[in-house]
Amino acid sequence: MKNLQVALVQPNFKIGGGSFVGYWLPYSVGCLWSYANQYEWVQNSFNLKEIIFKREQPSNVVDRLQDCKVAFFSNYMWNWEYNKHVAQQLKQANPNIIIVFGGPQVTNRPHEEQFFKHHPYVDSIVLGEGEEMFVDILNTIKEEGPLKDVYEGGRLVDLDIPSPYLTGVFDDIIANNEGYVFNGTLETNRGCPFACTFCDWGSLTYAKIKKFPIPKVIQELTWMAENQIDYVTIADANFGVFTDRDMEVTEKLVDLQNTYGYPKVVDATWYKNSSDEILEIVKKFISSGFNRGLTLSVQSMDFDVLEEIKRRNMEMSDLAMIFDKCNKEGIPSYTELILGLPKETFESWKRGLCDVIKAGQHNAIESWLAQLLENAHMNLPSQKEEHGLTSVIVENYISGFEEEDNIPEKVELVTGTKYMPTPKFIDSWLYGWVINNFHNFGWSQAIARVIYKNKGVEYEETYDKLFQACQDDQGKVGKLFQQAKDNIAYYLETGESKGFSGHTLMWEAQKDFHLHEEEVRAFVRKHLTQEFCKLDNYVYQHLLEFQHSYVTSPKESYPFQEVFGFNFYEYMNNIEDELTTSQASYKVDMLEQVKDEEYYNRLYFRRRQGWGKSILSKNNQIT
Repeated sequence: MKNLQVALVQPNFKIGGGSFVGYWLPYSVGCLWSYANQYEWVQNSFNLKEIIFKREQPSNVVDRLQDCKVAFFSNYMWNWEYNKHVAQQLKQANPNIIIVFGGPQVTNRPHEEQFFKHHPYVDSIVLGEGEEMFVDILNTIKEEGPLKDVYEGGRLVDLDIPSPYLTGVFDDIIANNEGYVFNGTLETNRGCPFACTFCDWGSLTYAKIKKFPIPKVIQELTWMAENQIDYVTIADANFGVFTDRDMEVTEKLVDLQNTYGYPKVVDATWYKNSSDEILEIVKKFISSGFNRGLTLSVQSMDFDVLEEIKRRNMEMSDLAMIFDKCNKEGIPSYTELILGLPKETFESWKRGLCDVIKAGQHNAIESWLAQLLENAHMNLPSQKEEHGLTSVIVENYISGFEEEDNIPEKVELVTGTKYMPTPKFIDSWLYGWVINNFHNFGWSQAIARVIYKNKGVEYEETYDKLFQACQDDQGKVGKLFQQAKDNIAYYLETGESKGFSGHTLMWEAQKDFHLHEEEVRAFVRKHLTQEFCKLDNYVYQHLLEFQHSYVTSPKESYPFQEVFGFNFYEYMNNIEDELTTSQASYKVDMLEQVKDEEYYNRLYFRRRQGWGKSILSKNNQIT
């Protein structure tokens, strides 16, 4: 007889608002229940009371769950504060309820950090993969035995395990929440061969990658399409590492999207050492028009930094080859770096940003602030001391719509190191601000690319000049730069967000750039002069016209035709090697035909797809 009630708690931020509200299906706890429920004794002894998948008033959750025998909480940075609040209230309402915490946010050094002293409402914690430990805990509860404080799970030997999608774990959530848009998580493998010190994913324990059976992966994708799951994240650490099977998954995904229209968007973290074979997968991946392109992150471009964080990037020539193919074939790409890693200096940081541009990344470069994740090697006290890491606990670093519970989530951000004290840390962030706002979003990109290739003007020289100009400017650009500086300095000092989300500070100014487009264009012309560009006046004036059209405008009607006088587009994308005069006509278009606030919203939501930069295609004749 099922008489022991189980609660599973894995809430996440909602996505969107108003008439569009999206939630993540609680994949981690769903895996626990589908795995345990394969045993008849679990089916006979336990009943799943409820899965908490969204943030709501803690008192409402407590009212519904307080009669449960046990509540399992899956914890990460997006629900840690909320989960602690709910668990504490649950224990107060029912001192006999068993509270179990697991997930990446739970420390793997519980004794050193005196976890149970600081969290007396927690009975047990689970470290590592949770499925087998979940079953072990349920069995102990059934037998009325004593629970251990710490359960440390090994890795599953065989990943041919029941799926929460295919066994109906999420069916009630979908059926009882009509009108919601659901996002899903897909695993095709587990493990990471890398051991980056800033990450809590790759470690010696997880060095070997283990694969889920392909038929199971295909069935889960089909379930997602049939159940109209809107957005899916492939949770592999290195999608594309197994080229044959990952191409098979991709082909099935695209086929399902073309048949059902779902999932609407799929995102993946691609294999760190990308290759020609992976580009073929990416081309297929985006062929349906649904999915995001290639994420190729480097975290740092400095050898000493990479050696210290135990990471190795691909050779610069290989990186350039991949970006070159992306640019020629119109494959959107995205690259991220992390500011605040050990041994990074202001000089190495700005050189690294420009090296990424030099390699050919002109679509999206994102600068993240280093987070001290609970179980990352970099978060060890010895590492903090060795590298002189200073940090601050901040609210709202990763953006999310305001939740009803009013419990802000927090992360610990690096604010400086002995190689890059806080003032230089802020300067480094501001240099990234210049790169992001002027190069990523296109305002100086065409000029910078043409003069680099044609006159050998290094990107660092171009952006050093604009960086200094932003500091000296008394106009709109200077005011936006100073506002960004004031906000990031306040954030890193206090941890408080004054009407902004921490990470979005990097591109918050883009709306103002587009609202004051003539002032921004004039700023670029003032500082990237004909003399600086080393071009004759005839070429320079035509390049300014091309640069003007390269950035979209909410005031313009798209598409339109334009003749630029030179083959700037082909030249800067290495489609043609020589800069020559041309009377070819180009269609100038934008990603989506939207106006007003929808246009400005996409500066955030579509930034990785290249929003703000025009789409150019050559016509055979002027029309």
